[in-house]
Amino acid sequence: MKAIDIKKIVALVLCVVQIEVIILGLTPFIHAKAETNEQSSGLNLDSESAILMEASTGMIIYEKDADKSLAPASITKIMTLILIFDAINEGKIHLTDEVTVSEHAASMGGSQVYLEAGETQNVDTMIKCISMASANDACVA
Repeated sequence: MKAIDIKKIVALVLCVVQIEVIILGLTPFIHAKAETNEQSSGLNLDSESAILMEASTGMIIYEKDADKSLAPASITKIMTLILIFDAINEGKIHLTDEVTVSEHAASMGGSQVYLEAGETQNVDTMIKCISMASANDACVA
């Protein structure tokens, strides 16, 4: 199986697994009332933080505590996997390459596989940790 096929399969599986979260996350946008004056944009989100950017210009359309430090969300993990698979396809890294866990990565909260600082795992194992356990620590490592 080609690496590109694996990337598509992993992305599809993660998207299907996360569909409920995504739908629930978009619910405030669907039900936002235009007449709401709580924020100038009219949105009243229950999320801890949010940012909406126009992709081609980089203009920030909406933000709420955008600089607040939070554990990586599932969409961030999917993007991380895509970047990993791109690097593998370009020959920059290999599944057998060793990754050393930093103090910062080991300190991640939320979903994790409890990696320890200084521990080494190969890229293949880290991919499994990210895709199967949604591991923040493996994502940051």
